[in-house]
Amino acid sequence: MPAASERILPAVLALTALVTGLPQSDRRDKALYQLDRLQKAFTASHQEAVRFAAFTLNKTIHDSPDWGPQVVEAMEALRTALAEAGHDFLKGN
Repeated sequence: MPAASERILPAVLALTALVTGLPQSDRRDKALYQLDRLQKAFTASHQEAVRFAAFTLNKTIHDSPDWGPQVVEAMEALRTALAEAGHDFLKGN
């Protein structure tokens, strides 16, 4: 089983693929932007940027129930991978 940090980028890519397949909208574009920011922040080991991008992405997905359960499940897998790697963006919220 890969280490928690090694599960983050595959989780980002899986969620990106699902969101990319959604109809074009401002919410979809916002989610894709935050996914890109999250990937760059994680690669650069920038904790606060990871936290901010993940928090904003989570809120965007939470505010988009019409995107379906697969997107929600993929976000939960990403949140879990981030939390297990020490990036708990929901702490204190």
